[in-house]
Amino acid sequence: MWLKYVLGVSVVSGTLLLLIRKMELRLRIALPWVLFVSPLSAWLGISLGSTVVGPSVLFQVFLGLAIAVILSLSVVLVLFYRDPRRTPPMTPGTVISPADGKIIYINQVEEDQIPIAVKKGKKIALSEFVGERIHFRGGIHIGIMMSYLDVHINRAPIGGVVKRLRRIPGSFHSLKHIDSLLKNERVFSIISNPDLTIGMVQIASRFVRRIVPFVKEGDQISQGDKFGVIKFGSQVDLIIPELEDMIVAVDVGDYVKSGISVIVRHKKLKSERSIISV
Repeated sequence: MWLKYVLGVSVVSGTLLLLIRKMELRLRIALPWVLFVSPLSAWLGISLGSTVVGPSVLFQVFLGLAIAVILSLSVVLVLFYRDPRRTPPMTPGTVISPADGKIIYINQVEEDQIPIAVKKGKKIALSEFVGERIHFRGGIHIGIMMSYLDVHINRAPIGGVVKRLRRIPGSFHSLKHIDSLLKNERVFSIISNPDLTIGMVQIASRFVRRIVPFVKEGDQISQGDKFGVIKFGSQVDLIIPELEDMIVAVDVGDYVKSGISVIVRHKKLKSERSIISV
């Protein structure tokens, strides 16, 4: 009995850990779940399996693994559809995170040089990615990777008017390969107020169904308002022009929350030439 139980726990926990690594989930959240569900699923597999086919060890271990996967997927769905209340800091001169997730790059870019992603040194220009010519006159480009366990409702990083909202349909591919960035569904937005104009790109992942905007062009929004939702794993990029006394308040590897985490502090635009235009 104990040998079957140990085998079941080992198979379940090993499989879940491989899935966690594949899905790039945060261990701080995922590991406690593995420690909880592995012994529970192994015990249920042995108990239920014994009543169905007797002492078949392989069936009992497989049943325990199936139970663990079903329970884990159920938890992922519950976490995905959650919509926690978020209160923005309401501090003047800030840009807050539009998404929950990990900062994967912070790039200083020059005029008309905006990478949408960096994978093994390869870059894609924003104008090619969104299918229209974008004039950018210097600033920073920040990428935020969202996992399947993150809140997937995106929020406005600044208040202002939605000047541009362009949805580019696509097929579903992994973001691990640079070519897939031109095939995944994405939404390009420009938000503008008297002090600042920024760009935002919401990128779908391979298991995503669609990106659903909550706003339309011409809408007036406040900082922290719900902007849209990306189904399951995804990425959000921010393009912020060069600002006076700009301080980037995050580092690569930091975890940020939409509508709460301040990612940039500033005073005002360094010059009118720093604005993104289409």
